[in-house]
Amino acid sequence: MLLIDDSPFFRNMLTPVLQAAGYEVTAAGSAQEALAMLKDGRAFDVAITDIEMPDMDGFEFAEAVRGDSRTANLPVIALSSVVSAEAVERGRRVGFHDYVAKFDRQGLIAALKEQTDIGRAA
Repeated sequence: MLLIDDSPFFRNMLTPVLQAAGYEVTAAGSAQEALAMLKDGRAFDVAITDIEMPDMDGFEFAEAVRGDSRTANLPVIALSSVVSAEAVERGRRVGFHDYVAKFDRQGLIAALKEQTDIGRAA
């Protein structure tokens, strides 16, 4: 799994939670860093991206992933402190598979289980 967030605090908080749930986590500090990993051919089962990031936000990241034939089918889950009907609808339009409140750990694990082999094998 690819975890994208510009906040080291959040990456350091969420990584052990995801690892305890059985996921191998690779963290990226920006959407550009994550896209570089994907363009280098690194394979991930799912990407989790923060929405509120400088330079390239999570919506733009999802659009870039969908626009590349090599990554177009990669499930992308949004994490955001802003969970409004408008933001969720915009997320659907750019191709997010799910949109989860940033501190809803149980919701994130549930979304991951729907999108990954860990959830499908259960």
